[in-house]
Amino acid sequence: MLAQIENDFFRKTNLAEASRLAGDERRTFVLAQVERLLTEKNGSLPLAMFLSDMFWTADDGREPIDESNPLLSLPQQQTLTDEEVSRLRLILDVAGLCHDLSLHFLFDLKEAFGMKNDFWVSNKQLVEWLTTTPYERIAMHTAYILKKHAIGVYGGLHYQPAQDELAELYSMEYHELVRDPERTNIPPRSYVKTIIDALQQIERHWQRGYRLKLRPDLVMLHDEIYGVVPRQFDKGVLAAAQALYDYMDKELYGRLVLKEYNYNATSWNDQPESVRRTWAEVMSRFADKVREIRAEYLAEGWVTDDSLAFSYLMAHAQMCGHGWWREEDDAL
Repeated sequence: MLAQIENDFFRKTNLAEASRLAGDERRTFVLAQVERLLTEKNGSLPLAMFLSDMFWTADDGREPIDESNPLLSLPQQQTLTDEEVSRLRLILDVAGLCHDLSLHFLFDLKEAFGMKNDFWVSNKQLVEWLTTTPYERIAMHTAYILKKHAIGVYGGLHYQPAQDELAELYSMEYHELVRDPERTNIPPRSYVKTIIDALQQIERHWQRGYRLKLRPDLVMLHDEIYGVVPRQFDKGVLAAAQALYDYMDKELYGRLVLKEYNYNATSWNDQPESVRRTWAEVMSRFADKVREIRAEYLAEGWVTDDSLAFSYLMAHAQMCGHGWWREEDDAL
């Protein structure tokens, strides 16, 4: 089986010689092979996906595939010569990175690229690598993983403007959404740059917030009123956000944490009438407060009842009512 894999995926490669490489030389070899396998295709799918499927399931964490590949079993490996084991280990290194990149899972940057293992746009070494490396397909997939990871982080922190902006990221130059690398016509360099620029804009925005000593929820309220992550803080919008913040802090925080709430209910209608009534009253009062504040601080047309911004604020209010509020340790 080892010979078949070598013939199918590494036909013009001297694996015996490459298996003796170590450190940066070995890493460079692995990257070159992964780049090739991400580029070459069998039908509509890159060869990287087929090699990944030889060894790993489609789960995060490189879960070994079942007994369909005996090379993953210790008894089978013990029948191989030392040279064959060395080649197999090199193939597994290549297949592992093919797995993570093809399926867009986080991977060990130290192992793969020789850099700090920090999957965030503040990792300057990672950004430099992505924007200059000759391994453009790897860079595209890694940038997409960076984007996907950020969406998950922002979603977990209920920062919806950033979450939606990244999920619907659009290339103005090429007039298309930034989808996964196998479904885009955007050239690699532009693809990576579009993602990095968007992530850096959000990061810079929060750094400004830190310098202004704004609490995380106040920053999010400001951006929710905008409906997007803006490039600057607007004084009028910030005043409106502060007024909403003060109301939520004093009148809303924890009001939806109710003893009679039924956590086993299968639908909202199964909740006690007192719970449904309290929720309706609390959220109705908050909606009225939003309308009052927009009339006082914002220009006509801002945060209309049918707008995305209004929905963002209502969702934020629910989280505040649940007790998610001013959690400074979870600040972005």
